Amino acid sequence: EKYDEAMRDLTNFLVYLGEPAKLERYRIGVFVILFLLVFLVFAYLLKKEYWKDVH
Repeated sequence: EKYDEAMRDLTNFLVYLGEPAKLERYRIGVFVILFLLVFLVFAYLLKKEYWKDVH
């Protein structure tokens, strides 16, 4: 049991060492998705404004 815990800790540590920027990338990814959602709303509203006289 202690061996399994030590191996799990070691594996997690080596994964972190292999790619330390992963956490930063995930944090930035959340902001990118939020920005794109806000942009989508503005683009939809602009499309409605442009096409309101066509229909």
